[in-house]
Amino acid sequence: MRTLLAACLALLPSQVQAQGTDEAREMPGRFVLEAGIVGGNSVACPGHYVGLSGRVAGPVSLYGMVENYRCADLAGSANRIGASVLLGRSRWLVRPALRAGIEYDGGDVSPTAGASLTVGRRYGARFVLHVGDGSGDTNIVLFQMGGYISF
Repeated sequence: MRTLLAACLALLPSQVQAQGTDEAREMPGRFVLEAGIVGGNSVACPGHYVGLSGRVAGPVSLYGMVENYRCADLAGSANRIGASVLLGRSRWLVRPALRAGIEYDGGDVSPTAGASLTVGRRYGARFVLHVGDGSGDTNIVLFQMGGYISF
């Protein structure tokens, strides 16, 4: 009986360690690569975007993204950089965040603010709403929808 108990106790730490590594594999990593579609109320037609973000400290991340538009009357790109603050825990399945940054669009630089909702852990979907000031006293509202992988 003692031998059986000793064998069970010897296996317990390895089972706990294996369970911990499975949970660690499911947690989001430090960097996130995302891509998807973008559209909004601006004169630009729907396009696509690619972004990269990295966690700096605690709930704060820095991000950068490039949007590309190819239409009959418009072709070009916009670049956006900024910071986001996670409003929940990184282990949550659905994670809201606030964003602030600047957009460079063919000579115009404008501040932007926004919010995002990330669904998933190591990979999943992200929905982002950006609001900013465009040239000529116009407000720009952009909605991004895409997928991501965290590493």
